[in-house]
Amino acid sequence: MTSHKIEDLHTALLDKLLSESGLECQRSLVESEISEIVPEETEEQVAAEEKAEGLAEALGEEEAATTVEEIEEQKPLIFPTPSLRRVLPDRIRQIEESNRIHVLPKVFNTNIDPQAIPKIAYTAPQKYIDILAEIVGCRKYKSSLGEFWFLDTLANLLRRAQNEEFDRPTQAVLILWFCEWMKEMQHFDAADRQRMLRRFKDNMLSAARFIAVANHLPTPDEAGVYYMSEEERVKSAVSSVVNESKHFVTFEGAAYECSLRDLTKIIHYIFDLFSTDYQYNLVRSVFTFTPEYFLIDSPYQIQRPKRIYAPLKIKPKKDKPKKEPKDKKGKKKEPDTEEYIALMELKARDEKEQEEMELKDMEDYNLRSHILPLGFAATDELFDKYWPPPTPEPEPEPVVVVKKGKGKK
Repeated sequence: MTSHKIEDLHTALLDKLLSESGLECQRSLVESEISEIVPEETEEQVAAEEKAEGLAEALGEEEAATTVEEIEEQKPLIFPTPSLRRVLPDRIRQIEESNRIHVLPKVFNTNIDPQAIPKIAYTAPQKYIDILAEIVGCRKYKSSLGEFWFLDTLANLLRRAQNEEFDRPTQAVLILWFCEWMKEMQHFDAADRQRMLRRFKDNMLSAARFIAVANHLPTPDEAGVYYMSEEERVKSAVSSVVNESKHFVTFEGAAYECSLRDLTKIIHYIFDLFSTDYQYNLVRSVFTFTPEYFLIDSPYQIQRPKRIYAPLKIKPKKDKPKKEPKDKKGKKKEPDTEEYIALMELKARDEKEQEEMELKDMEDYNLRSHILPLGFAATDELFDKYWPPPTPEPEPEPVVVVKKGKGKK
């Protein structure tokens, strides 16, 4: 985590900036599950809000023209640029995705209901993890450690936001920005930490420009921040339209200064996750460069080992025959029962089938593992035509040795 001195310094500078402009943050209370007594607004509060809105509109009109031009100039022609994402064919990227382990869902939900966000401090851990998984769209968090870490980190961010009295719509916006940033870390696999910090700075500046015009905290979609290219967004446009028709995250009753304070806190919440090189490299290696699966074609003998045959136990008959005396030499009588003969026939037949299957599997394995199996494409006659075998050496003729015997006297 970053030092609290930096966060306190930013808060002090923001307080100084707002105090010089005469703006004060006065929130409108939002309904919650816990019943609270809502005090009536005084005339001074209403006058201060009207004054703040007037100043914010004046500042927004002056900066509107310049901010729009800056955004259009900074927009790249090709997004994501090669400095953010590796240039790979779609087919190879699909193969890499299928061979890697699952860490995050392909697309997060954008139809977040602010009233469904649980109170982290007053809810059991297992329950609020299940609720957050349903809100965000994580379906495999019980078997995927990456999704579980994501939900646990999101719960810690919400606990910190609820301790600082964030209302429910602002908590929903925090969830959307955190989901967007995690998908950017996973999607932009060619960017280093400095490049991603520049990207994060641009995202927050675009959100601040939106606040200057609209006077409320924007979602990533409203601020024009996307981790996908325009073509990919068009493909997934159907699902986004359906999601947005159900719930739309807004920040009602918030003034310019309240939105700036909340945006500053959201920046610190997310930045604390990768404030050091070690934290950034750790999170990046888990969600971007996940380990791959290695498919091993094991031999047939390992996949289907031979069965172990146990001799059949012969049940003793009621009328036990008398034991025959052993031979003098001590040899045992060979078993000649029908069960034993049937077992031997079954074993011989099974071994024969096993050998045939092994030969067939060996041929299939050779066909898969060789690009050009010449052993099956040509016979010995074809090779003998071009490389004839050497002529055999002539066999030496047998020599008859005649033994000289002694003559008779």
